[in-house]
Amino acid sequence: MLNKLDKKFEETVLCILLVIMTVVLGIQIIARYVFGNSLAWSEELVRYLFVWSAFLGVPYCIRRRTSIKVDQFREFLPIGVQKSLAYIDKIIIFVLFLILAMFSFDVIRSTYISGQTSAAMGIPMWIVQSSVFVGSVLSMIRIFQNFLDLIKGKEKIEKEEQED
Repeated sequence: MLNKLDKKFEETVLCILLVIMTVVLGIQIIARYVFGNSLAWSEELVRYLFVWSAFLGVPYCIRRRTSIKVDQFREFLPIGVQKSLAYIDKIIIFVLFLILAMFSFDVIRSTYISGQTSAAMGIPMWIVQSSVFVGSVLSMIRIFQNFLDLIKGKEKIEKEEQED
């Protein structure tokens, strides 16, 4: 169970969010054009679900090692240097998400204390802003897993063959 949760958590949640966003927007379109009355809350809900999906997409990409990167220069270096750069890369990104998590926690705390709510739905804004914190913590977990895979040799680093 934990293994499936580890491998499919973000993907499952992202699919659920996508389905909800599609259904809500479909209902909004039908309500607007068929019944001539739009829903006040639908666009706000979809916007907040989109924000959550964006921040949950980051750890998903990290887990699958599909994040944006430039490898052209790195591939011409010796394997040992490439491996060292991979360690440094993961450490720097981990620290970045740690800082992001700390600052986002402060924002969540201050928003929670202020009691700010969304305009149309009236939901507490700290729930929406928690997406940054949750995404950052999940990203740190995924980076740590990738770091362990690199140590264990599960993440392959190969030198590109150069054509003469």
